[in-house]
This record gives sequence, structure tokens and C-alpha cells, in this order.
Amino acid sequence: MGSGLTIPAKDRASEGIRWLITSRGLGPGDRLPPERELCELVGVSRTALRGAIAELVAGNVLESRQGSGTYVADPRVLLVFQETYNYGAAARDVGMAPGSLLVASGAEGAPADVAERLSLTPGDPVFFLKRVRTADGRPSSIETGWIDHGRFPGVEAHDFARESLYEVLESDYGVRISHGEERISVTRVREDEAPLLGLAPGDAALYFLAVEKDDEGRPVEFGRHIIRADRYHFASNDLPEHLKGKVGKKPWLFS
Repeated sequence: MGSGLTIPAKDRASEGIRWLITSRGLGPGDRLPPERELCELVGVSRTALRGAIAELVAGNVLESRQGSGTYVADPRVLLVFQETYNYGAAARDVGMAPGSLLVASGAEGAPADVAERLSLTPGDPVFFLKRVRTADGRPSSIETGWIDHGRFPGVEAHDFARESLYEVLESDYGVRISHGEERISVTRVREDEAPLLGLAPGDAALYFLAVEKDDEGRPVEFGRHIIRADRYHFASNDLPEHLKGKVGKKPWLFS
């Protein structure tokens, strides 16, 4: 005897599309069959199919290209608000190869806004680090961060094109980043930022401000980042416990 439950047509369409992707070994950038053929393969109406495709596009499983068709979407790095994760680990978690391009670094006197975020006095020595983050060789974000140079003397000796800032702070100075406070808004890419991100000047991007703190709640890093929204997923750390394990457990955000 059956359960008496009927699976909604849109859900059947969604599962059918996922099955098709897996069974045919389709990967990022591969095109799905035309709509009529998909309806026949999955066994649903066009209305159900279009609803399923819309949900899968929103979930970054598929990408819809106007006048071209529907494609398997590229993977994206997951950014979890109020948590700190290792960028490299987060990229590898979705099957991408992480990378960093060091744009600039060095010591300077703390600007007023940086000093305020790090509980310092303007002009106090800080170490700044500006990098382009990449995944599979494609730029994802421009990250600029400042830390208290007086608290972390000698940190400039490290090669942060290869090393993780947060791993260095923990291994060399015994300071572990445990949580953060973030604010996100929309901005326009400047002319000097555009070539680093592979965008055009004036294109929309996300502007991310973050203060990362240690176990005792002391500010460790102030970060100001320009993010390509099409290269990231965003989530809250208020996810149910059964989902938290799927987004990773290691500290990574902007490390």
C-alpha cells in the first residue's frame, strides 16, 4: 500500500534535474537540454519545470542565460556571517582551488576609522594587508585588513601570498580568532579595483566591513572588502544544527 502522499510536481522536477546532472556527469558551465526535452525526460509540465529551474537558479545549482539556455552553475565559496573561517578551506570544500595575490602590505599609522575599530589611538602603528582572493584562478574579492602592529611585532616577515594571516596569529602569537561583527552593503567598483576583480568600473559589488575578535572579545583585525557577489554564497550562523555541519566548522572568513 502506498503512503498516500503526492510529491508536488515542482519537487519532482527539481529532483529530476539533479538526477539528470549527476547521471550525465554534467559540470559547471555545461548546458542542460532544451525545455521541451527536459519536460519529457523528467515527466513534468513546463510550469512545474520552470518553477523548479527558478528555485535551482536561486540556490546556485543552475544558471539561466537570457537567449542561450540553462547551465550548471559554477560553485561558490560560502561566507557565514558572525563566524570566521579559513578562506582556503572554504574554497576547497566546494571543490575549488584557492589562491591569493598580494597587492600591498606594510606598517602605517592607524587612520581614525581603523584605530576606532581596533581600540587604538589614531596614529598608532598598524600592519595592513591587501590581497585579491581567487578561486580556480578567478578573482572573488579584494580584502584589506589591519591589525595592531604593537601587539603582533614581526608579522610583516611572513609571506601572506602563501600563508594564512589567522594561522600565523595563532601559531606565532597564541591569538585565535573566534567570532566577528560584520556589516554588508552595495557599492560600485572603482577604476583601480575593476581590473583586480575582472569587472568594469561602476559595476555593482558588495562592500563588507568586519571586526574579527579573539576568544576574550578583543578586536584583532579590522577588514574592508570588495566582494564579487556572483562568487559567494551567504548564510547566517543561526542555521539549524543539522545544516551547520554542511557549511564547515573551521574558522575561515578573510583569513
